[in-house]
Amino acid sequence: MPTLHWIGKEKVVNHHQEVPYRVLEKQYEFNTESGSSENKIIQGDNLEALKSLLPEYEGRINCIYIDPPYNTGNENWVYNDNVNHPKIKKWLGETVGKEGEDLSRHDKWLCMMYPRLKLLNKLLSKEGKMVISIGHHELVNLILICKEIFSNKQILPITIQTSGGKPSSGFNFLHEYLLFIVPNSFSPNSSNISGGKSRSPFEGLTLATFNKVQRPNQTYPIFIEKASGRIIGTGKSLAERIKEGIYLGSSETFQFDFNEAPEGTEAVWPITSKGEECVWRLIPSRLLSDWEKGYIKVSPNRQLNSLNKFSVQYLPSGLIKKIEKGQLEVSGVEDNSPTLKFGENTTAGSQVPTIWLDKSFYTVKGTNVLMEIFSKKNFNYPKSPFLIKEILTIISDKNDIILDSFAGSGTTGHASLELNKEDGGKRKFLLIEMEDYGNSLTAERIKKVIQGYGSGIKAVEGTGGDFGFYALGPALFDTEGNLNEAVAISDILSYIWYSETRTKWTPPVDHADRYYLGSLEDTAYYFIYEPDRLTTLDFESLSAWVTQPAEQYICYADNCLLPEALMQKHRIIFKKIPRDITRF
Repeated sequence: MPTLHWIGKEKVVNHHQEVPYRVLEKQYEFNTESGSSENKIIQGDNLEALKSLLPEYEGRINCIYIDPPYNTGNENWVYNDNVNHPKIKKWLGETVGKEGEDLSRHDKWLCMMYPRLKLLNKLLSKEGKMVISIGHHELVNLILICKEIFSNKQILPITIQTSGGKPSSGFNFLHEYLLFIVPNSFSPNSSNISGGKSRSPFEGLTLATFNKVQRPNQTYPIFIEKASGRIIGTGKSLAERIKEGIYLGSSETFQFDFNEAPEGTEAVWPITSKGEECVWRLIPSRLLSDWEKGYIKVSPNRQLNSLNKFSVQYLPSGLIKKIEKGQLEVSGVEDNSPTLKFGENTTAGSQVPTIWLDKSFYTVKGTNVLMEIFSKKNFNYPKSPFLIKEILTIISDKNDIILDSFAGSGTTGHASLELNKEDGGKRKFLLIEMEDYGNSLTAERIKKVIQGYGSGIKAVEGTGGDFGFYALGPALFDTEGNLNEAVAISDILSYIWYSETRTKWTPPVDHADRYYLGSLEDTAYYFIYEPDRLTTLDFESLSAWVTQPAEQYICYADNCLLPEALMQKHRIIFKKIPRDITRF
């Protein structure tokens, strides 16, 4: 895989580890009854804000959409589409040093994006999906660094028309790009743009791209009872026949034998509708297991000239996941068969086209919506909420957490709220905006969307919903590497737990020992800390552990007076506050 190099790369490859961890300070809640919304709008530098989300959200974000600066060289926007923004220039000077003064526009952009993408990758779940809006100026560079950072996912650019044309240098630019970063097993949701017709979710079990020579373990007969159409078993695969000495010829000359079926059954071999021999998609054990689960369908073969009297279909793994998540409703099972039946939600047209031409996706649509919300123009070239809603429809599920770390005017939050209203979903959004208008524009827009806006025939009903508004608080560590005692103890404990377990901390309920953090995988964690005095791990502090059995104990304190032999005997690991706290 080609690796992209640029001036300053070595300074930023691991910079995300050096970014200070700052706590989030809630400024206010909007429209909440409980006083604690799961939706968050965060005002502050998005690099530090992404770092602050790790203790609660690492590996939990299902869906990310970002619209970073396109790096066009234009410095006139209120949302600067250029890396010469004063905050970025200051960051580059501190991070890259004097070398940063000689960087090209593209070098600066890459230095800005790389650590942010690294943190986004840490936040993204294993099956999470990410979409990035980008122009032609940095598309190739973005693809290369994403292939480096998101190496276990498939990365594909989609072309999208966003205007009637922008003349420049002899060219008329009609389009931008959406860079999809998705799992290799990506199964998009049906959407307006994905097309497709209503059909059964079952698909043909034959796999025509391989043959018996290439996959002999997937070459075998399926035995189907003539009277009932039920699968009663399978014959040995070609691989088994060769291994056991049942078949001594070459794989190429192996003949499908339709007469080897037990009495009262038909043998069905992997043959395409064109009469070509191929293989089954599933090995015998998986086929029989899926049959019992209802994931296999047997029907009379409508091709009268076929040697197979029955047709066998299966459910792809993506649709099985939708069944398990409750996204594809099962209405029952077929008579005399375990095969699942589905209701009207069997539409399966869900391939994403690589060119999008819908005029509702034009940027001017985003401008018009903001004009309707605020009755004035206050933001240049916002994304169309119809575009973002289409993206989220394709990649998000009803209960997903959606993150946008370049929130701008808040279009992603707007689209999330509208989707929830339309399909009854409970999507949560996390919006990060570094500019000063994070409250006056981004949050204000979300308020109006929740409550409703406009009047008369142009009135738009509110979506309902809520959010909390946050600012970046103090760093957990001071400049000398010591714990910042101005930080709330709950934030310190949350960080300690996360640094040890990489999971979200939930305070223990009604536990007698106030130093006890919790237990995970047979390990109990203790943080013996007092802001105004030093603490010591000794026999007295051990007394609380008698009622908390564990295979291992990890304990933080300022000092330790326990004998080494006793610590080894009871599997106690001591860590000194604060230098042994893991940085991430």
